[in-house]
Amino acid sequence: MHRTLVELERREYEKVHGYQSAGDFLQVIAFDDSMKWLEPLSRLIVMLDEALDQEGQLDLTPTVVVARAQELLKLDRTSTDAFATRYLRHFDNSADLAVDHTALLKLIGSVA
Repeated sequence: MHRTLVELERREYEKVHGYQSAGDFLQVIAFDDSMKWLEPLSRLIVMLDEALDQEGQLDLTPTVVVARAQELLKLDRTSTDAFATRYLRHFDNSADLAVDHTALLKLIGSVA
């Protein structure tokens, strides 16, 4: 899902700024203010990574990570949060993101 969002953002960015190499766009994702809305999802990915120990086993209870994912990915059309509003715009316009969203919620629902 993160990859899908990054690709959607890249397409939009390149419409305005022209083609970006992978390295150049990585710099945009990391440092451009227009991409700060992705930070909550990036932090969630770090939480998931840290929750797994080196053998791929959960090192701590997944409930905290699952709760954070569910909160972040709820489709709240009344929210003014930067992540929620941008995510919803992409969700409404991308079948790929809608499929990824559904699959992820199904997966975390099986863990909860």
